[in-house]
Amino acid sequence: MSVTSKPRAQRMRASPSSCRTTVDTRADEPRTEARHWRALGTSVDLQVADPELLDAAADLAMEVLTAVDETCSRFRPDSDLSRANASAGHPVTVSEVLIGALRVALEAAEVTGGLVDPTLGELLVAAGYDRTHASLVPCREPAALPVRVRSDLWRELVIDGATVTVPRGTSLDLGATGKAYAADLVAAVVVSELDTPVVVSVGGDVRVAAPLGRSTSWPVVVDHTLAEHLDGTGAAQTVVVDAGGLATSSVAARRWVRGGREWHHLFDPRTGSPTSGPWRSASATGRTCVAANSASTAAIVLGEAAQAWLTEHRVCARLVAADGRVVTTGGWPSEVGSRHTGALVGGEGR
Repeated sequence: MSVTSKPRAQRMRASPSSCRTTVDTRADEPRTEARHWRALGTSVDLQVADPELLDAAADLAMEVLTAVDETCSRFRPDSDLSRANASAGHPVTVSEVLIGALRVALEAAEVTGGLVDPTLGELLVAAGYDRTHASLVPCREPAALPVRVRSDLWRELVIDGATVTVPRGTSLDLGATGKAYAADLVAAVVVSELDTPVVVSVGGDVRVAAPLGRSTSWPVVVDHTLAEHLDGTGAAQTVVVDAGGLATSSVAARRWVRGGREWHHLFDPRTGSPTSGPWRSASATGRTCVAANSASTAAIVLGEAAQAWLTEHRVCARLVAADGRVVTTGGWPSEVGSRHTGALVGGEGR
């Protein structure tokens, strides 16, 4: 198996048929068994259109996700990402998997004007997010966030062949695009090697893909978080995704307490602090999962300005405020559809 595919973050606009409301089960919607497991510190769900290929597809997916974890995790001291962060200012030879992840992260930063920034590692560590979310415990020690010299340090990240040079004074964190990149990579490998339509969710970042000449569609439940969907406290809607990606960013997921204050993982690169806008969650579609995630993350960061930005970029999106207000853009379906047995959940996972 090769994991050299490099999904691109550009062209965030969704195709008109990529997302729609569904009320009744359609005859052409795949109904297969699914595989569920945990990887990258989150939940993974996988389905394929050809049931006899499910085991092989799951094996491929696990191999891809293992490679992503071993090279791109900020929480593994032996990962390529950690080695690059530890040698900021100096070129470090890294794997092609990390090179691909960094390229799409830089494209996401470029497309969003820096709203999605891969150089926020120092801020997250200072805020207490210095280990996997599952390992975090409440801490009384106050968090002193460093003052960012500039908000565009991502432009100084250098990729030269197989080497990466992290800008001095910062460190990389791929939390904004890493799960989406993994979902894109899994889908690309499964389609390439098994020639079957596939849908995969990595922590709620969903990618649908199919071989050339084959069409497919999959029901996906969109909600704030997986946990809120499971306990019925969210704002669920079922849509059908034909192709591309669907991602949800939420301030309700990955929260922790430090210094008597509750923090969340979505930081505004312009202020160097957690976002404080009106949106509890933002969901978006895109031609890739990275593109969808870039748009949903940018929407959370932009706050009240998100609707105008999403409309300008022709993104199909759904914004849900803390008070329950729902705003949609780009033709996102407004009616709540029925829930489908076995539908993937597109809310941000834990």
